[in-house]
Amino acid sequence: MALILFPLSFIALFAWSTAGSATGNTSDPIRAAIWLWLGGHLIPFKLALSSGFSSGALTYLPLGAVIFPWLAIRSGFRRASDYLSNPRGARSFIVIWYTAIATIAALLSQSTNIKPNIILTPILVSIIGLSATVGYQAKAFERFRLLTFSFLALLGLVIIFIAISLGLHFAVVKSLAIVIQPGIMGGILFTLLQLLYLPNMALAGISYLFGTGFSLGLGTSISPINLDLNSLPAIPILGALPTSEHPIYLIALIAPVLMILVNQIVIFRRFQAFTIRQTELVKALIPLLALLMALSYFAGGTLLTQDMNPVGISWWKLPTVFALIQSVALIFGLYLPKLIKKIKAHKSEL
Repeated sequence: MALILFPLSFIALFAWSTAGSATGNTSDPIRAAIWLWLGGHLIPFKLALSSGFSSGALTYLPLGAVIFPWLAIRSGFRRASDYLSNPRGARSFIVIWYTAIATIAALLSQSTNIKPNIILTPILVSIIGLSATVGYQAKAFERFRLLTFSFLALLGLVIIFIAISLGLHFAVVKSLAIVIQPGIMGGILFTLLQLLYLPNMALAGISYLFGTGFSLGLGTSISPINLDLNSLPAIPILGALPTSEHPIYLIALIAPVLMILVNQIVIFRRFQAFTIRQTELVKALIPLLALLMALSYFAGGTLLTQDMNPVGISWWKLPTVFALIQSVALIFGLYLPKLIKKIKAHKSEL
């Protein structure tokens, strides 16, 4: 925890000291560091904005930031497990105390204008803590490893496509960067923040390529067959957004089809019995759907104001795409052959 909180405190203190404020006090950078730390755990915030604006929220948080507390917890768990020679006890100790500290931090860091969600804090932090203390090399994870790794590889490919799109739209990216004029230090921090949002962008890219699309504020819709975007926020990475409709991009739907089919072929080769095949396919798909739901949920939300709600993807659309493809694959690859076999057997008896 200290390895994360201390650098955040330094960043917050530096930003506070260089920004200058007639009403600020020395507790502001400490509180800001705690907010940054909580944001790294995807804790949503309720905001009371300045007069003239309705109340807002910050629930669209950078998925890339989770890797830092996740790695810190995992490192601490390994050392505690080696020291105690009791992985289960080490897991309980770390998760319980880490969750308690995060909950207390969320409670004490509340201000009039910014309030971390106290209810979700222990839930989300404990989930992150538990996920960081699990041994993913266990045999129980083998059955859905292929689908999960395939999806992660797909995320990586989409990030490469985003980088290519940024290069192709460099003039737009440059214009957006000039508009905000963050300065040298602000530019560095703003760039780091955008890098942390890359997983969000990658998920939005996958949703775009699969036809389910994503939003960038109230009344907006961005997909290969529909582009409804009134204005573009001054965020340079958004320069990678498409400028027109591209129905041809829907050909990318072949990716989830291939993922499902390859996984189904692998399972069919390992198991011959109908019931076992059916069970293994379901067991392999359910964890992926749960992962997609979780990622999609956190890859969408409100970005400060109600005008920027929703931003990102819908929590149910990507899992639905994979579920539908798997259903079709089951029908044509498992149930239909079984039905045909039964019909032929019945005719032969007659």
